[in-house]
Amino acid sequence: MKSKIFLICFLGIALLFSRCDYLEIVPDNTVEVGSLFENRDKALNALSTCYRYMPNYEKLHYSMSLAGDEWVGRLDASVAEDRGQTRGEKIMRGWNNSNDPIFNYWAGGGGVNSLYEGIRVCNIFLENIENVPDLTPREREDWIAQVKVLKAYYHYYLTRLYGPIVIVDKNLEAYSPVEEVRQERQPVDSCFNYAVGLIDGVLKEGDLAIARDVSYLGQVDQQIAKALKAEILLTKASPLFNGNSEYFSNFKGKNGELLFSMEYDAEKWKDALDAIKEAIDIAEANGKKLYTYDGTPKFWDVANFKESEIIQYAYNERFSIVEPWNDEVVWGYSGLDFTGQGGFAHATNMRSVASPTTPEYAWQWLGADFRMLEMYYTKNGVPIEEDKTFDYDNRLQLTTIPDDNYHQGYMQAGETTVKLSLNREPRFYAWLAVDRGVWRTHDVANDLKMRYNEFPGGRGAQHTTDFYWTGIGVKKFVHPESGTGHWARVVKFPYPIIRMADLYLMYAEAYNEYYGPNQEVYDALNKVRARGGLRAIEDVYSDASIVKNVGKHLTKEGLREIIHKERSIELSFEGKKYFDVLRWKEANRYFTSPMKGWNTTGSDPGQYYILMTLQNRVWQTPRDYLMPIPLWDLNRNPNLVQNPGW
Repeated sequence: MKSKIFLICFLGIALLFSRCDYLEIVPDNTVEVGSLFENRDKALNALSTCYRYMPNYEKLHYSMSLAGDEWVGRLDASVAEDRGQTRGEKIMRGWNNSNDPIFNYWAGGGGVNSLYEGIRVCNIFLENIENVPDLTPREREDWIAQVKVLKAYYHYYLTRLYGPIVIVDKNLEAYSPVEEVRQERQPVDSCFNYAVGLIDGVLKEGDLAIARDVSYLGQVDQQIAKALKAEILLTKASPLFNGNSEYFSNFKGKNGELLFSMEYDAEKWKDALDAIKEAIDIAEANGKKLYTYDGTPKFWDVANFKESEIIQYAYNERFSIVEPWNDEVVWGYSGLDFTGQGGFAHATNMRSVASPTTPEYAWQWLGADFRMLEMYYTKNGVPIEEDKTFDYDNRLQLTTIPDDNYHQGYMQAGETTVKLSLNREPRFYAWLAVDRGVWRTHDVANDLKMRYNEFPGGRGAQHTTDFYWTGIGVKKFVHPESGTGHWARVVKFPYPIIRMADLYLMYAEAYNEYYGPNQEVYDALNKVRARGGLRAIEDVYSDASIVKNVGKHLTKEGLREIIHKERSIELSFEGKKYFDVLRWKEANRYFTSPMKGWNTTGSDPGQYYILMTLQNRVWQTPRDYLMPIPLWDLNRNPNLVQNPGW
């Protein structure tokens, strides 16, 4: 019940962030700005409007989270060929262009708001908040600090997408001369530094609340500010932005200045490492930690908790995401649409056994690409291709699910599956839904049957479009108690923007890049692994009976690969991998292969477990590493230059 009670808190935040009387400011100042700051209530509305421009982490058609290689949505023409749906997938299929950009965060359009408009609104707020007569000094200082961090976040988000951007420190006057309005893009390091400088200024002043009371969770505090600074500096230190002469040696501004640094600077990793350590320290000091489930077992799992080897770890992982405002959440997206549909929780949830023809709030069509089945570790905590005990060459071979304590509660004993679905780590079973697996949703432990004309989970006459097109579902964003048919039956939670596991993995990455392999790195990785029931890195990679590449963790390159894999698994489906792959400069490795899945028209194991190519993906290097500047803006401002390849 705890998770459902939290809906009250969410509703308050949602109302704060979704008011209809938004701060409407147009360039010619026809709106009387002063009237929007006449009193505290109107100023609070202005503050909520500054938050309104945050990228949407909940709605799949408006979220960057579908960009990458993890998700596969509906493949029928009504969705797959509609530019306005599953937009992130359209980016990966090469549909983006400068005439009509998808996710046009630069100018607005393509499913998103302009972040520059958001920055202008933040500037208007900062210029006028001093005029509010009935604000206490403490409130005024805290609100100013929040908006400055949001302004930093919007600049950073633009930089991550577009590289060099126009920095908007102050709004221009309506009567500013044309030459002042036509500003140039700044070097990418200057853009990162500007965002970090805003956050440093806020932290130095000390006006920002250290943490938020339960009624204001989701609003920026010092923990969030330091975590955001850590992510910005990690991104700045990464290969895409740190001395990238391979891609951007000829990328210059209108004045001929190089917009990317050409020389690698190792000290950027040290800056990131120090910032990550500060973020972890303040979070831990305020009770943040990796989530572990210590509640009463759900009624259907009382016996499993006594006997299953993995259920505690699987519960840890499942509830670390869906338990609202648990201790692991550093920054959660709380601008949720409570009564509407279209969120990841709706699109991924399977139809209810009790109401199989009811699609509302359980769409049953957004699933995972086949590569996600292969990405997760074996039960020994290493990749399937590196584990000597895993039959990798025969991983697609049919086999019978054993009646043992390891698979108890997560796979159906005696049923037929492929070897690929057995002897995997707990996160595999907690977050992925596979044929002949078990999915806890609608307050029931459902035995999945995902072959043709089977239910629950399969494709058939009742589900001609609403089925998992790859035959692989995703449990990660569905609370086990979530129902269907009405918004009030869906358990809502803040979608993770930054959580503690992310910070620990950031620390491991930055430490390895600067110092190389060390126990500090192993300890950070092992915190995340231990929560999921996995052995320590230094132990398993020293065990010649398990790993093929003994000692892989002892070299910077080997440990880097381990860290990248750990991030890709732990943060899977959360919208992190796309940006990670880009900053690592590894898109050619991940984003050029087609999306695959099982033959969902197969009615028996031999037919169903045939791997099929479902959709091709398109990626051009270096063009697609940066989003296109809208052509209309380039024509309006001749001082702007387009990103390479667009």
